[in-house]
Amino acid sequence: MSDVAPPKIATASTWWVQIRGKAFGPYSLEQMARFLAEGRVRQTSMVSQQPDTGWTEARRVTELRAMRTPKASNDAGASEAANIFVHAEIISGSWMAFMAALESMGQVCDLAPGLWLVRTKFTSGVVRNTLSQTLERGDRFVVVDATRDRLAWFNLGPEVDVRIGKVWNGPLRAEAKA
Repeated sequence: MSDVAPPKIATASTWWVQIRGKAFGPYSLEQMARFLAEGRVRQTSMVSQQPDTGWTEARRVTELRAMRTPKASNDAGASEAANIFVHAEIISGSWMAFMAALESMGQVCDLAPGLWLVRTKFTSGVVRNTLSQTLERGDRFVVVDATRDRLAWFNLGPEVDVRIGKVWNGPLRAEAKA
């Protein structure tokens, strides 16, 4: 009889997430699914079942990969169909994953290079969170919900965030007097 213990096998019941070098958890697989659907955990987030033994990107974990499907929001009007415009600049190799995610959210009409109209039941925030999980550093996009008068964006930078807020929520410019 051997005195060597069998290797420990990690169970899928607990997960940890690393944010800015700090570990958070443990979380159940159900919680991780919710975090992924909400965009709180991205496909590039570092996750582990045993944080002291190493970390890996969420997209490389089989159990988490299937959890990228968007969930309908509880926001008012979210269950009704909406017309959403998406404009993207994708410079990484993420084009196919981005398009698969976009097409999973509703009927898509290609309007011009990098510009689509989507008929969907999802809010602009859900669309943004779902699409952002497919992209890499340097990729960026804007989501305009023409039906619900909402705007969402990804990776445009803090200066642009401020400028968007000033115009989107700001007063109309006084018209020139004749």
